[in-house]
Amino acid sequence: MLEKTKKFFFTFLVILSVSFIFKEISDYLDRQKILEKIKYSNNTLENFYLVSKADQTYTLTGSKMVVKGDNIFIENPKGHYEGEKGSFDLKSKESTYHTKEKVAKFYKDVIFTGKDIDIKTEYIVIDTQKNIVYNDTDTLIYSQEMTTRGKNLFLDMEKEFLKLDEVNSEYRGKNG
Repeated sequence: MLEKTKKFFFTFLVILSVSFIFKEISDYLDRQKILEKIKYSNNTLENFYLVSKADQTYTLTGSKMVVKGDNIFIENPKGHYEGEKGSFDLKSKESTYHTKEKVAKFYKDVIFTGKDIDIKTEYIVIDTQKNIVYNDTDTLIYSQEMTTRGKNLFLDMEKEFLKLDEVNSEYRGKNG
């Protein structure tokens, strides 16, 4: 019986010591305000909807957004833009946005839908500072009257200039 009592008191003393140590660590952290200085390495939003309004309206939805350093990764992004020159929709399976360079990359089944035109490709890069869109892969441009296939898309949004290499076009007329 004396042996069991010794074990009980020893176990109780260990638990009490551990509790005291944790309390001291907690008090130290509170005094140093270390927890307030912790910065997260990445943040995640799920099933999000973002809106930006000014002279132009942008909306962005997606199933997941992860902010990691200067990069934003988005799953199933769907963007909508409305401005003076018109509107368009853009969607893909994945995208990244580099906040320092202000460059967005949409990849895996990219579909751009404008008023009279659809563009389908495997990926595109959008440089928001230079207002250009480009890729170096196959691109399909489809309208009611014409289908155009080519490579190396280059689009200057300010100059409204579009360039494709290795172009093959099919014109169907107005009744398509």
